[in-house]
Order: sequence, then C-alpha cells, then structure tokens
Amino acid sequence: MERYFEVLKSNGADIAISIDPKTILTAAWTIYKCQFGCNTFGHSHCCPPNVPTYQQTQAIIDCYDKAILFRCHEMSIVTPLAVKLAREMFLDGYYKVIAFGSGPCTMCAKCNPTTCNFPNKTAPSMEACGIDVFATVRSNGLEISTLREKGEIQNHFGLLLVD
Repeated sequence: MERYFEVLKSNGADIAISIDPKTILTAAWTIYKCQFGCNTFGHSHCCPPNVPTYQQTQAIIDCYDKAILFRCHEMSIVTPLAVKLAREMFLDGYYKVIAFGSGPCTMCAKCNPTTCNFPNKTAPSMEACGIDVFATVRSNGLEISTLREKGEIQNHFGLLLVD
C-alpha cells in the first residue's frame, strides 16, 4: 500500500492516509448543499440526483475494510488523481477499489444528457454522494475549515475505498 501513498504524493497530494471506512460519515444534508449551492446540480452524471444517495453510499462504504483519504490544494487534480490511482490499484488486483473526487465534474463544457463521455476519467465527488467531508476529515485527525478570505490555501479531499 505504501507505493500508492507515494503515487498520491508525487502527483499533488500533500497528505495521504489509510483510514477505517467506519470513520466515513454520510448525511442527508450534503445533497441539499449541492442542490442549493452549486450550479451543476442535476446537470452532470457526477452530481445529484445522478449519483448514489447518501444511503446507497453508506451501503457501499459498509462493504469495505480499508480506505485512503488524501488532500490536495488544487481541486482540479483531486478527481483525476483518484481515478488514476483507482485504475492502477484495480490492475494490481484490488478489484473492488472505488474512487471519489472533489467538486463538480469539469470534463465536458456541457454534459451529455444520455451517457457520460468519459466514464473512465471521472468519478463523483465525496459530497455529491452524501459524504460529510468535514466530519470525515476531522474524524481522522486532519484539519479542515471554510475559507474566509481570498488567497487562503484551499484543501480538497479525495477518497479511495479499497479491499
């Protein structure tokens, strides 16, 4: 597993830790924040209501004994990095690996309404699938806070469920 932490760090993550999936917290309110706080709600295959509900996500999480949580300071690299590493881990025999990114999908200027044009290059964000990112990050001993001023260092998190 150490090799995967190195891949994350050499590709932009400053923190990558192994976590217990029981520390990943889901909540209904996260979808509300997407619906009434993000202009891509319902316009992407990686956004609600086109992704698993928080209950479905919790059921998925419950299938795993291991997870990797990682942090990057640029949102644009989180999802591609999660997807890249999930693919590598799958090819290495971790056939159940699932990736969650951060923020809305930016692969297409306009999402294809019938099917994703890049299903092998994107994944839904943690928050879109009902994961309470703040509570999850804090339950694993990491700091996270809302930004108050322009220019503050941003922290974006990705997650891999691994078995």
